[in-house]
Amino acid sequence: MQSASDIISSLLWLNENEYENEESNTQIIEQFVQNVEDFSSQYGSEISVSYTAFNLRGPPSNFPDYGDYPQAFVMRTYGKWWDEAPSFQEDYMPQNSRSIQSQDYVEVSFERDVYPLEVAVFETYNPGALVRIWALGLGAWNLLWEGEPEYAGDKPRIFSPPIKQINFPTRILRLEFNHRLLPYYTELDAVLLRGREPASMIKMKNNFSYSSLFYKKTQPPPHKGKRLLDKVIASNLHEKVVSPMMVQQKEQLIDTGPPLGAFHMLPDETILTIMRYLDMQSLCRCAQVNRHFNRLALDAILYRCIDLRPYWHCVRSQVLGILATRCKFLQKLDLSWCGSHRMIQSHYVIKFLRDNCSELTHLRLNCCEFVDNSVLRTVVESCAYLQELCLRSIIGCTDWICLSSLKHLRRLDLYRTDIGTAAAVATVRANANLRHVNVGSCKMISAMDDVAIALGANCPGLISVDFWKSYSLTATGIRALGNCKLLQELDVGWCLQAGNSGEWLASLAGTELRKLFLGALRGVCDRDLRSLIPRTPKLAQLDLLGVRAVTPDICSDILASCCELKLLDVSFCDQILESQVLEWRIKYPHVSIKRSFQSANLSGGEPNQLFLIPSLE
Repeated sequence: MQSASDIISSLLWLNENEYENEESNTQIIEQFVQNVEDFSSQYGSEISVSYTAFNLRGPPSNFPDYGDYPQAFVMRTYGKWWDEAPSFQEDYMPQNSRSIQSQDYVEVSFERDVYPLEVAVFETYNPGALVRIWALGLGAWNLLWEGEPEYAGDKPRIFSPPIKQINFPTRILRLEFNHRLLPYYTELDAVLLRGREPASMIKMKNNFSYSSLFYKKTQPPPHKGKRLLDKVIASNLHEKVVSPMMVQQKEQLIDTGPPLGAFHMLPDETILTIMRYLDMQSLCRCAQVNRHFNRLALDAILYRCIDLRPYWHCVRSQVLGILATRCKFLQKLDLSWCGSHRMIQSHYVIKFLRDNCSELTHLRLNCCEFVDNSVLRTVVESCAYLQELCLRSIIGCTDWICLSSLKHLRRLDLYRTDIGTAAAVATVRANANLRHVNVGSCKMISAMDDVAIALGANCPGLISVDFWKSYSLTATGIRALGNCKLLQELDVGWCLQAGNSGEWLASLAGTELRKLFLGALRGVCDRDLRSLIPRTPKLAQLDLLGVRAVTPDICSDILASCCELKLLDVSFCDQILESQVLEWRIKYPHVSIKRSFQSANLSGGEPNQLFLIPSLE
């Protein structure tokens, strides 16, 4: 009997030869993005086109101009600032993180399938955040390129890294980003896919993809268990992808590997303590050493926290079934980014939640396509002790009111969901211990004041709240937050109905603000800030982007009096000149002072700075 690896190698060899024979009969085409399929965050809102992911469609709008343009795609964060904010969320399993981490992604599709030869990304502001390029084909994601993040300088560029050649066509790419090295927001203008068009899609019927979930499977020596494993894998060759965790479970029949050596002398408790520091990939490898290590590596105590987000590209429904046998004590679960293109079905998630999550306290399902009304209800029914629930960018659910049955929440992240006013208010009122709340870009909340008033009345321990682009929030709602004396972080950027006047800032003077974002609130003036700043000595981050009425005088006072200030954004502040910013940067080198610009310089020299007001949405 042929081994699984021999069969797979034969299939790949046949496809590679078919691909080579087709080359002479195909043509190379170039195409720009036809549609944006998915993304993790965007600076723009759901009711506008400015700074949104959908600006990636079509050819470049601004290139080769360099600067801040609303026709580009911009993500929500940059630099290290969000990692230093009070609302920062730590990873459940930091040991799982890749050496090159990613913070955001965007998924784009093109009109025609091609064998990719080149991917070119048009970067028009603060380039260098791209760290990975993936291609979808045959039901699996394949890595085309990976590289370290960088800051590539103050100039536009077309970034076209060398990509891996794959033996199947694709029309869907996913780009991943890491912004930590960027001094300001990165902006993307377009994505070009250049590739060879397949001569015939009929020849692709035998193509096969064998992706490894947590490890690259090694070949054990001949063994009775090995022959049984080959039979199991061979029986699954009709599937496009064989779950490596299913393979690993079958390999429990194998008792091979080197002697334990010194480990033979250690008690199980000591080995388990060491194994707690291993990532999922290493645990799976340990399970293949011998029966003793297999038993320890599958011990439920090692699976109190599970973070599958780094493996989003290959986690399938069956993986949850395998993990279910190990999750007796599960407390924290992160499935964020997993399940794209139906790689995970809802009923598998429902069964996993019901069978394993009665003691769950932390759950992150950010950007998960499988989350629907039935999953929401199961979360509430099965995870009664949840303290953290993150559902960023979950679209399409209607039964949000069920969240009000949860009683122990301390963190609730609903960024860019379609939760309504009544459900949001009911959930806040049911959870008096809320510490961190994100309802930014929730376009279905038509009365955000009601949510803010509920927070002020019911959540005295509130530490951070994000109202980003909540167009129904007014001064009435913000004033209610003055009751939250422990408040350290407030983002009311682009809450335009609150921007006619900034007199409500005085109501926050009794709080412990460390981060305050006031982007585009044009009615805020020096007088408003003076009523707040002297009473917030711990202020570390202040965003005044587009606040036209502020003057250099108040900014100088803020820089002088806020000794812990590290970030000050004065982009598009009409009364503040570039010369003044340069003077501040010299006088206060410990403060990162941001000033955005737009440039129409095509000569390649120093950019001509044209300080314009960003378009209001």
